[in-house]
Amino acid sequence: MSSNEIEFRELVSRIFDEYINNEMPARLLRLHPDKGSIETIEVIDRFSLRSYYEPTVNEIREDDVVPNAGEEWEDAIIRLIKGKIRYAILSHRWVNGDSETSFQYMQSKVEVESFDWHVGGLRKLYAFCQKARNDFNCSFAWCDMCCIDKTSSSELDEAIRSMFRWYRNSHICITYLPETDSMDDLAKEEWFKRGWTLLELLAPFRMKFYGKLWVPLRPLHESENDKCDSILQEISRITRIPETDLKAFTPETNRVQEKMVWASSRRTTRVEDIAYSLIGIFDVSLMVAYGEGKRAFYRLMEAIMQRCDHWEIFSWKGSCSSYNAALPSDPSCYPAVENTGNFDAEEQINNEHYIIGDRLFSLTNHGLKIKVLLVRVEKVRETVVEGTYGSRKRLVFSQGALGDVELTCMHYKHEPRMEWAFGIIDFWQQYGGGTLAFLDPCRRSRPYTAFLLSYHPNASPDARWRKEMTEGVVHIWPQRHMVDSLTLLYL
Repeated sequence: MSSNEIEFRELVSRIFDEYINNEMPARLLRLHPDKGSIETIEVIDRFSLRSYYEPTVNEIREDDVVPNAGEEWEDAIIRLIKGKIRYAILSHRWVNGDSETSFQYMQSKVEVESFDWHVGGLRKLYAFCQKARNDFNCSFAWCDMCCIDKTSSSELDEAIRSMFRWYRNSHICITYLPETDSMDDLAKEEWFKRGWTLLELLAPFRMKFYGKLWVPLRPLHESENDKCDSILQEISRITRIPETDLKAFTPETNRVQEKMVWASSRRTTRVEDIAYSLIGIFDVSLMVAYGEGKRAFYRLMEAIMQRCDHWEIFSWKGSCSSYNAALPSDPSCYPAVENTGNFDAEEQINNEHYIIGDRLFSLTNHGLKIKVLLVRVEKVRETVVEGTYGSRKRLVFSQGALGDVELTCMHYKHEPRMEWAFGIIDFWQQYGGGTLAFLDPCRRSRPYTAFLLSYHPNASPDARWRKEMTEGVVHIWPQRHMVDSLTLLYL
């Protein structure tokens, strides 16, 4: 073997080791034998997986490595390795009263003939493994029921933080919908209402949906990958997620409002999982600490803000976090917004010509540090609105350049000498324009977004502007061109 061949083999071996140790699940189910009916199911670790695939990976030759456009040499090798390591992954929902199997039950090799078929979790596990083997020729599989030792906090922490990658790297994600007989039943399926299944829907490149009797919703001979099938149109309608994201989602900290809306109607058993299930979607790192409650979502927002510089992260309504008044309490605070091509094109053009909002905002020990275009309110009056559940008090804020803005403030309590203002967060600013910012209603097809701010001079010696909670996002339409210096706030 030449020195070049030895060097290539060492490179492949190093990349193979790194992929197994960092991108693959810590444990997998080994389905014995490789062909025919499954006789035993065994939980194995990464070392055993490496030993199984090492001969196959050693078959890679230098001539096989052909980088795609824009792809690095090592990335092409990873792509070849990934193509050889095949495992199926299960997406399902845990059902109360349905006894799921566990890591402790499966940690030694289990004979299929010894299964207690009265246990729903074992029936589900066996059906999943059968589909992995028979429909997709996978000898390895992963499911959260029995591939995570939940008694180990370190193993659970790694699993939660790596979950997105494990689903993404799978050969196929087999999705079990126990309430679905046909495409017509999809809208009522509970799977679309759970928190963790959002990640499991977005992460894989290949998915196959099975109904309650483990019959594929779309026949295998028509589609081996439902992410390339017309079923995505119905899923997009149910979830409000664009088909482009369902097919090939990119995890990053952009489009915060839109992604939070995807999660807003979903629920989790543990309140912390609302945040933990979004770690991979936003591609942030977060320590797992069950017992912290709603602080988990605050820490998620904190992690997102460290890499996000778009004002839209503050376009929320309702209750604030108990840890910072400028951040929302949970994903449901973000309202759905119907984006159109005109809005997207308009924003792209505006971004080319202007700085939009403060892109250097940050969380500090004094609160959210952010620059806004501050517009003081000239007059406030109360009004009563009759509704289905009785009368409600609303406030009407008057300002010459903005007209009247009517809002419902949460926990509003009138205080003498209280002052009000709007802090415009998506102001426009010329590049190199210093501290001056402006609003231009003639070049906008949608309103500006603002914080409603109050000032209580009697509250304390160090009184400052604070953000008020409102039932709706604060939108304003300026009636004329406005120019003013920016104001630095700590909220």
